Amino acid sequence: MNLFRYTYAWIASCLTVMLLCFLALYAMGIRSTLVSVTQQQLNSHAAYIEHQLERTRVEAGAEQTNEPDYPAILAQLSLVSPLVETRIHVLATNEQYTSTSSFTGPTKNTLPDQSRDKLTGTVLSDPTLAALSFSTAAFWPDLSVQRTQLVNSSQAISYSASMPIGVISHNFVQQFIPGASMGIGFYLFSMLTLFFVFKRKLLPLSQLAQQSASLNKQLPDIVLNSLEAQAWVNMRGHFKKQLDDIFRQQALEANKLKAQAYQDKVSGLGNRHYFINQLNAWLDTPQQGGLILLKSTLLDEVYQQNDFEKGDSFTRQLAEDLNSNIVHAQVYLARLSYDEFAVLLPNISTEKLQHIAKDMQKVHQRQEKAYRGDTSDSVFLGLLIIEQASNASHVLGQLDNILAQATRNPAEPIQLAKKQHQVPSFGKQQWKSLLLEAIENNAMDYKYQPVINERQQQYHFEVFSSLKSQQSRYHANQFLGAIEDVGAGMLLDKHVIAHHINILNADPSRGPFAINLSTNSITDPAFNRWLDQALARNPHLAERLHFEIPETCFIRTPDACSLLCSAIRFYKFKYGVDGYGRYFKSLAYLEEFRPDYAKVDYSYTHQLNDELKKQLLSSICRTAHSLNIMTIATRVETETQLERLSDLFVSGFQGFYTEQTQKDRRAFKSANLRVQ
Repeated sequence: MNLFRYTYAWIASCLTVMLLCFLALYAMGIRSTLVSVTQQQLNSHAAYIEHQLERTRVEAGAEQTNEPDYPAILAQLSLVSPLVETRIHVLATNEQYTSTSSFTGPTKNTLPDQSRDKLTGTVLSDPTLAALSFSTAAFWPDLSVQRTQLVNSSQAISYSASMPIGVISHNFVQQFIPGASMGIGFYLFSMLTLFFVFKRKLLPLSQLAQQSASLNKQLPDIVLNSLEAQAWVNMRGHFKKQLDDIFRQQALEANKLKAQAYQDKVSGLGNRHYFINQLNAWLDTPQQGGLILLKSTLLDEVYQQNDFEKGDSFTRQLAEDLNSNIVHAQVYLARLSYDEFAVLLPNISTEKLQHIAKDMQKVHQRQEKAYRGDTSDSVFLGLLIIEQASNASHVLGQLDNILAQATRNPAEPIQLAKKQHQVPSFGKQQWKSLLLEAIENNAMDYKYQPVINERQQQYHFEVFSSLKSQQSRYHANQFLGAIEDVGAGMLLDKHVIAHHINILNADPSRGPFAINLSTNSITDPAFNRWLDQALARNPHLAERLHFEIPETCFIRTPDACSLLCSAIRFYKFKYGVDGYGRYFKSLAYLEEFRPDYAKVDYSYTHQLNDELKKQLLSSICRTAHSLNIMTIATRVETETQLERLSDLFVSGFQGFYTEQTQKDRRAFKSANLRVQ
């Protein structure tokens, strides 16, 4: 509608200027005509007086000394020119005779000249009188004729004829109003006509302007009522097609780079490089998780007995079946060598780790039976639970050792490493009970980590939740996997969201907050309804509350994600992608969901001295950047790391460095306030 408003306002201004010019020219034309006619009338009046005086003198004879009958002459003049004021001054005797105008309109003077407007007849104050007199004198010239004439040899008179300003002004108004009314009427008719014409002609452009800035939505039904509208729609479609082609090309480029660097060409899974990167990124923070290393002696047999094409086909099928049968919130599956597969499972209990290992064993046995008709001791699995920070080489060494134990003991092909000095662990139901107790007693604890943009401005605070139980505190990465297994993630999310809505309502200076949503919540219709109602009650918090959704949900459960994102977007809240670029899937989901920001997976943002990682990071960030999606790097520890990331299409930063920077700024402000 801005296009219509600006266009119409511009044309209306032009027409208004034209109307004012027309009225001014029309008024000046009437004025000129009235002045000319009045001057002729006054000259005729003066000529009539001269004629009457001359006639009187001739009739009386050359020696006549009696003065003419001036009142009679004035009476005759009043009949001839009733609107003209005439004054006769006999110079010898100083006698004066006056005939006043017979004009009886609203401008007839009945008060002294110094206190009444000659045009309107209203009593005026001195400033008003001065201003009106000046404007009247500027508009009308002196409309009077003054002459001196000898009546006879002994007598001379001075006479003047003038037209009152009120008379000529009244005539001006009577002539000006009809023409001005027609001009104003034509102006209003033109404005009204142009309003409807332009509204109809610009309707297609208005419909385009009212659409969302996102180009992925379908065009509404547009009324193509002109060649211009058709041209605009065609241009918009062509522009959208070009942008789609550019985005697809960038997404394919990013996927190609990821595949070249991190994907095993045969199985389609991640390669050893990919697995070590993910493992290092995960091990940087102390949390409980599990690792599985599977070794298949069957693969060596298949390759030896068949050609490479069949061996690759068997490997690919085994990898697909393993990937589809591992059910967990986060899964990192990779092929370490031609006969070994490794799985990283964050936030998992020992019980579930063993259950997944048995499922992997069954998958392998099905493939083996399909290949040779029976099963044998051809698959071995080593399991490791990690509850403390470590490094990748140490962990992989432990896995190799436990896998060696399994291969030496075919009767027990699944071996679980037993670590010493383990922190206390709970079962799923125990974690759920702790969560319910913490919610009931409001014993949740929160930590807030700031995110800043490239201009060092605060974007939001990410919320990290933890449970307080007696003397212990448990971070979300310790219990999230367990409570999601029992479907309690929704309870945690509801409590965290409701708590922070109350904080934002109570303190307008807090926020914005970014809250991570669990997989349970995203796939639960009941949570969607609850969140929809919560957002509907608090639309004023749209700029101060963000939601983060794991990338795996956009890929694995797009329908559930679509419902949730639609509710969030309907109330103009923001949401982002957590763990962006983690999976070997197309990035095309960005075009469908159009999140406000994407937090890049840490495996891409550390060790920036690696040229390959820099290229990958730049590629996936450029893909998001082309859709106007803000990319945020996590675990930014130093200013040097921040500067390097800034050159790779990263526009947001989060980590120890940003947290410390915000603390220093607050301390500096507090010090300044104390000084003041």
